[in-house]
Amino acid sequence: MDILRTVHHQQASAEVRYHCLYLYYYQGFTNRAKLALMFGKVGSTITHWIDQYEQGGGTDRAQKAKVYKRHGPERRQWLVELYQKRPVLFLKQAKELFASQFPGSSISTSTISFILKEAGLTWKVLERRAIQISEADIVRFTQELMDLPWILENLVFLDEVSFDNRDMLATRGYGKRGEKLIYRGEFTRKPRVSLLCFIGIGGLLDTYSTEGTFDRTKFTAYCRDFALSQNVRQYPGQHSVWILDGARIHCDKNIVYYLRSLGIYPIFLPAYCPFFNPIELMFGMVKGELRKEYKENDRRDMLAVVALVLLKFANRDFTKLFGKCGYGPRGFLPSVASGMDFAEMPGFE
Repeated sequence: MDILRTVHHQQASAEVRYHCLYLYYYQGFTNRAKLALMFGKVGSTITHWIDQYEQGGGTDRAQKAKVYKRHGPERRQWLVELYQKRPVLFLKQAKELFASQFPGSSISTSTISFILKEAGLTWKVLERRAIQISEADIVRFTQELMDLPWILENLVFLDEVSFDNRDMLATRGYGKRGEKLIYRGEFTRKPRVSLLCFIGIGGLLDTYSTEGTFDRTKFTAYCRDFALSQNVRQYPGQHSVWILDGARIHCDKNIVYYLRSLGIYPIFLPAYCPFFNPIELMFGMVKGELRKEYKENDRRDMLAVVALVLLKFANRDFTKLFGKCGYGPRGFLPSVASGMDFAEMPGFE
């Protein structure tokens, strides 16, 4: 009886209203009388929710009217612009800045949150970009790609990556609310696997492994092996434009001269710009697959586990992956990968 009394006599929360609207618009429950019966409301209430939503009032019209009456458009716009410039600002800090900007006025953190939500801003995961990113370096990279006619089949991206069993252990699981989730698992660190990978538009082209880390000698030897393989042709043939980051072992002039003597054009990415490198996205996908494949206390060799996962990427269409980094049939568009103009990017001042 307490539940029925609560349903029939208390005002519905925003979540309940949204649930009703979801059923009405997306699940085919267009009979308002049935919805009224399901939610324990009268038909006019359901009609009011729908009309209010269609008129752009959302489900919190009363709160909206209260906030708009107390804080005019100038103050609301100031808050929105503040967060557009400083998106990592805490609500408490914004409250203090608001009080100093508008003396004699006060605002709660919940009201700030509501104003931001109304403006379409949400709290989301931050993607950090280095303050050392140079626009001139990006222009240099873009110009080099423009000066050299290419198609997607010409491009090869290469980089080193390493894995160990700690990268593959689960970090989340299901447990009871309010209680710690304690899981008994392995703590032994297995030898790290270091790989040099090459990818093209058709997937993972080749992989070379080594013990420890790569040095210039190993890197040069594996690049030579791949360059002389059947996967690579002289420019303008397939896989004849190699794109790699500016790591010290990559930039040796002897490697550059040798590749060019084979008809291969190496181009170096701008510093601190992994979002221009599709192979970085692939490495993230590989680590995700390894978490699914790896079993704790697995006695298999780590290299065998990694190789099994890499096989899934051997013949895969990477067109969308390349597109996310700005490489498409029409050329290279740096704004696609960066997401915005670097001059307008908020951050450290």
